[in-house]
Amino acid sequence: MALWTVRHAMPFLDRGRTLALAAVTVAALSCTPWAHAQTLWPTARQWDQAREQSTSVPAWRTAIAAQQRIADAALATEPRPVAVLTTGGRLRGDPLKAQTGVGLQDMDKIQALAITYRVNHDARYATKAGDYLLRWAQMNRPTGQPIDETGLEPAIFGYRLVRADVPAATRETVDDWMQRIARAEIGSRELKKKTATNNWHSHRLKLVGLIGFALGDARLIAYARDGLRAQINDNLLANGESVDFQERDALSYHVYDLRPLVTLALAFGEQGEDFYHWKAPNGASIAHSVAWLKPYLNGEKTHAEFVRSDVKFDKARSDNGERGHVVGSLYEPRDALPLLSLAAAYDPEYAALADRLGDGRTNWRLAFSRLPAARATGG
Repeated sequence: MALWTVRHAMPFLDRGRTLALAAVTVAALSCTPWAHAQTLWPTARQWDQAREQSTSVPAWRTAIAAQQRIADAALATEPRPVAVLTTGGRLRGDPLKAQTGVGLQDMDKIQALAITYRVNHDARYATKAGDYLLRWAQMNRPTGQPIDETGLEPAIFGYRLVRADVPAATRETVDDWMQRIARAEIGSRELKKKTATNNWHSHRLKLVGLIGFALGDARLIAYARDGLRAQINDNLLANGESVDFQERDALSYHVYDLRPLVTLALAFGEQGEDFYHWKAPNGASIAHSVAWLKPYLNGEKTHAEFVRSDVKFDKARSDNGERGHVVGSLYEPRDALPLLSLAAAYDPEYAALADRLGDGRTNWRLAFSRLPAARATGG
């Protein structure tokens, strides 16, 4: 595989974006190490804690048991890889979107197999996760469309957990697939389009960054780091809103945009970098944009979705009667649970809010977010 330079991997550093370059430069000087960073992938110590709590703490027992149920079912089933993922811009009921949705159910299986392997050390789960990943690597053809490929995240997360324990030939094939995904994502960014800085790019950066961490690829990690700094400045506003909320008039899009940013911030926490609280030159921060949501999630405020959106696809989904996308329908706070489960790693207030919205049910991510932070290599 030919080497490609960081210079070629960073399309956002073009001559026409001098201000963005300046913002990145300032950010590079001001991002300081974080002494007690929470991480996306649990540390060895946190896995030990998870193992202990899965037998002694009811919420943990429930969360880990749910993962094992998915993993046990996956042991008896075969992968359903999809050659080309396609969901962005397609309405519910579209057969190609439905086919993608069925295939992407494999991602949660891969993740559950990997988590279960890390908890109980049963090699069958790592082997099966490797089998799933290999089948996908052999069939799937990356397109670089971040909304189509963002659903691969659970598999990328899981791959890092089992990568050292799958056969060398499997590792080589899956590594190559993930490198192709990252290259396609990087190459797909078009600077003249809104998608260069809206939620598309947030999901693009997440994919590239997580692949970088999964493979130990410093070039991909550097792309994601510099891109995250620029994206916080370009995508989030000092008042807490995002460009996605302003364009679509929908809290659902604000949440959809923040989830990959918080995910990537947690990944960089492993290196002691706190991008969650880091303030961009324009005064924006991920933390502030998450906090901006709180009144809408705790019942102080409500929001009628998509009322002022002029995006044709929003009207099409509304006409199609898709839940959460009908113009004028109130945002459902429970839909923010995945975001809150991530943000809980930084603020216990979000864990409490997630408990309330989820009726006390603890998912595995919320459980891990509650573990004491520890500075050590994740995975």
